[in-house]
Amino acid sequence: MTDSDLPVWKLRWTDLWWLLAYPVYQIFGTIRHEGSHALVAKLEGADITDFVIYPQTDLGRFTWGYTGWTGNTGWATDAAPYFCDLIWFVGFFFLITRLPIRNHLLWLNMAIVGLLSPLVNSFVQWMAGIFGSDQTDVAKWLAAWPDAIVHLYFLVTVSAYAIGIVAVVLRMPRVLLPVTAPA
Repeated sequence: MTDSDLPVWKLRWTDLWWLLAYPVYQIFGTIRHEGSHALVAKLEGADITDFVIYPQTDLGRFTWGYTGWTGNTGWATDAAPYFCDLIWFVGFFFLITRLPIRNHLLWLNMAIVGLLSPLVNSFVQWMAGIFGSDQTDVAKWLAAWPDAIVHLYFLVTVSAYAIGIVAVVLRMPRVLLPVTAPA
């Protein structure tokens, strides 16, 4: 069986080459993350002063990007990327499992940007909020809300992302994720 004979959702050894594109995927994730901060800050009446989507150390520590604003904002601005991750994941999950995608490279990139990226962003930021700087989004959210609620949110969503990715890759359960794409 050759690569072209495999179903679109079957991973191949050659897919590992896409790891070289990680910086591009990270920029897409940073745009989503920082864009959600900017959108919610703007909705809360703040003025956006900085929107940086490339790696730097302007804040005194390494970040993949940052959003600066003036004006008062609440916890929602800090939490926005993680609610955005959830919406993003659910949207891509349904696209990937419902559209008749026949091109493996398109499917793979949609899975990376739409499913893997929210998992990585939420998990890494959750850990940084616990063990890292008190200036991280999650640390600020933890300061504003009861710890148990914030940790429960991350535990449930990160677990759901991981289960969803496994379900998509293994096509389980078959009732929800048919082996052959609908015509």
